[in-house]
Amino acid sequence: MALKLTANSMYGCLGFQYSRFYAKPLAALVTAKGREILMHSKDLVEKMGYSVVYGDTDSIMINTNSMDLAMAKKLGSEIKKAVNKCHRLLELDLDGVFKRMLLLKKKKYAALTINPDTKVEAKELKGLDIVRRDWSQLAKEIGTAVVDKILDSSLSRDEMISSIDDLLRDIRQKLDSGTVPIEMFQISKQLTKNPDQYGDVKAQSHAAVAQRLNKSGKFHLRHNDIVEYVICEDGTDNGARP
Repeated sequence: MALKLTANSMYGCLGFQYSRFYAKPLAALVTAKGREILMHSKDLVEKMGYSVVYGDTDSIMINTNSMDLAMAKKLGSEIKKAVNKCHRLLELDLDGVFKRMLLLKKKKYAALTINPDTKVEAKELKGLDIVRRDWSQLAKEIGTAVVDKILDSSLSRDEMISSIDDLLRDIRQKLDSGTVPIEMFQISKQLTKNPDQYGDVKAQSHAAVAQRLNKSGKFHLRHNDIVEYVICEDGTDNGARP
């Protein structure tokens, strides 16, 4: 970890134009070499007959087409050895095994991981909106419930789709009947500066709310404070108003 942090810091110094070690060509060489190694590893794995479903910076995810955990682990070890033979100072390692996966786009996925040794399953979320604070509790809960059903290995594909459909229809019925508490629509967002320092607040709902509350004299919201608000209709044709 110490070597990794030192290397990352050195790359940052090479790429930062005000650094005493600034050398843009060297910084570009680092990223180019990384892409080259990643693409070479991808090509090698595909020549071995496997499909690379995702790759990012320093890792690749491979579809082994096997539901047998021992076989998946064995294939992972074989691929690891094949890739590592191509490099003298670089090693690929088996980081994890995914049982199910929802891959949305770069740095955004949900997966059900399984430990090859203990057989313990765990959910892994990366970059999904449901983990963000600036989404309402309702959106987070619905998103989490849908992801849980997608990753539920006990459900067949048809059962999963039917279950998600039932869930969304039930939520729609509750929304139409007005039985969902207003607190579930509440959004939380942090002020990155003082409210009066925001210029155009049309696209910054939390800043607009903070300015309005501060003008009332009952609040003194400032930089780093969390503003909670709800977007609602006011009976006009105006845009969403918090």
